[in-house]
Amino acid sequence: MRLGAWRAGFALFSISLCCNRALAQQLPRPIEAELTGREKFLAVAIGTMMLCGILSFVMRGRISERTHVAIALFVVLIGGFSLLVLFGGTLYDVPLAAALILLLLVGMFKLMSTFESGLKTERKSTKD
Repeated sequence: MRLGAWRAGFALFSISLCCNRALAQQLPRPIEAELTGREKFLAVAIGTMMLCGILSFVMRGRISERTHVAIALFVVLIGGFSLLVLFGGTLYDVPLAAALILLLLVGMFKLMSTFESGLKTERKSTKD
């Protein structure tokens, strides 16, 4: 009984929040407005990241662990460049942010190169 009353109270509270127009936020521009190039790029990047995640999930058990790692690193690469596009305007205004983003990009590429160098050492050990 107590659980039912709690659920009913939660449902009424949710309905009161959704129906209250004072809490609604006005959109900065109409939904029908044309998307900017940055918004289109970010939409494609997020969609690609989602497709990589779905691919990794669907192919579970059919592909090697190394391929799963490659897909995960590809998602990291897409996300890194998406953030660069999103916050790219800050680079011109704040030099400290530019230096931080440069260091993060170097770290991201170092991560990618570590993955590739791991392939070479495994190939050498299998040939011996």
